Amino acid sequence: MIFDGLENVCPYENDNFKYSFIEDSIESECVDFRKHVLNDSAFTRNRIWGFDDYVKHILFNQRKTIQNNIDTHLKYSKDCVGSYSKQSFSEQRININPDVFKRISINYLRNIGYINLQKNCEFFRTFYGFRLFAGDGSRFELPNKKLTLKEFGFKENYDKKINVVFSGVVDVLNDFMIDGLIGKRGVGEHTLIHKNIEKCKRLIIPEKSIFIFDRGYNSIELMVRIIEMHSYFVIRLRKDTYIGERESMTSDDEIVEIELDKTRRNQFQNNYFKNKIRFFNSLNLRIVNIKLETGEIETLITNLPQETMSKEQLKEIYKARWGIECTYKTLKQRLQIQNYTAQTEIGIQQDIYSTFLLYNIFCYSRIYLNLIINKNMRKKGKKDYYDVNQSHLISRLKIDLFETILDPSKVKNFINNLIKKCTPAPNKVKKPRQYERKKTTPNRYIQTQYKPTF
Repeated sequence: MIFDGLENVCPYENDNFKYSFIEDSIESECVDFRKHVLNDSAFTRNRIWGFDDYVKHILFNQRKTIQNNIDTHLKYSKDCVGSYSKQSFSEQRININPDVFKRISINYLRNIGYINLQKNCEFFRTFYGFRLFAGDGSRFELPNKKLTLKEFGFKENYDKKINVVFSGVVDVLNDFMIDGLIGKRGVGEHTLIHKNIEKCKRLIIPEKSIFIFDRGYNSIELMVRIIEMHSYFVIRLRKDTYIGERESMTSDDEIVEIELDKTRRNQFQNNYFKNKIRFFNSLNLRIVNIKLETGEIETLITNLPQETMSKEQLKEIYKARWGIECTYKTLKQRLQIQNYTAQTEIGIQQDIYSTFLLYNIFCYSRIYLNLIINKNMRKKGKKDYYDVNQSHLISRLKIDLFETILDPSKVKNFINNLIKKCTPAPNKVKKPRQYERKKTTPNRYIQTQYKPTF
């Protein structure tokens, strides 16, 4: 792939890499916090913890037991509070709108210069000037508790694993989580992805954005939504879709007329788009057949013109979609996003959405540290590409961020310590290996009840 990125960086805190980016992201929402409070009577009295204390605690807690997290927080309390009960914490947290944590994450992306509606910042990777956004869903397991069952729409005596759909949009070149939503029982990926894209629309430059989807998103309504916002899409087609149109093709790359018959029109859920397509009989879209190394034919549908992206470039674009799968792996395995500290719907949403900030901090730190590492490696005469040890970086962020956000005296050396501890002993990046994909039934069991205490 062709990526554009900044190479000239310095191994110390500068205008590109500051702790204040994190602090300002939180403070900007805590100044006028009443808009994020669900109960008008909440956070009106002078309590031990204020709104900002709750927000910081939920953002950076260690995902241990609730009381253990609280006790760790109290060690840095400026008011020298000796104790605070988990019951008081649990009762007060349900008054905080979970969306505040998504807003804080977006504030951080804006502070580092990623979100700029005028032009894409050159520091971050693009594909021939375009940002690549992948949308996909993942199964999240919830705790099998009576209150959780009720609030997420399950029967009271439901004795199976509680799985709901999480849908997200990720910048697969820079790994940032742009938006994510957790659904209730019966809410599918298609319903949630439309909400994701609607949220993203205000955060991107549509004309310089390409959305990538796998075979589960063969929806004309989704295509129409993206076309209407003047963006582009690349979607892999299933073998049983648009059979007639594909059989009429005389080459592996051509513009095909997709007929909007009654059956396809009836699949639209949004009345706005349903009314809009009444004046159209068809859509002219590009279908491309790509032969893989295994001999399999991969078929993509897109609204990208041939003069903008070639057949080989479309192959690279769809290949980049795998980045969102890596994002879900990091969120689940390394950031313990399914290790909840609550049983209510609001509490679980807070735990999930609050992880976005830490994940995006990790992604930005990884980009910046990799530039430093590879610059040093070039000075040593090494031509291979190196990547910071991701597990070690996440571990340092979990520990150092929690302490720094509560103890201002540690702010000064936060960035320098992060660079000193994480840049030594990086991992050499190997060329991707390809294996034949085996069809197996995954073991979805995840012990979400366990909370580490030390």
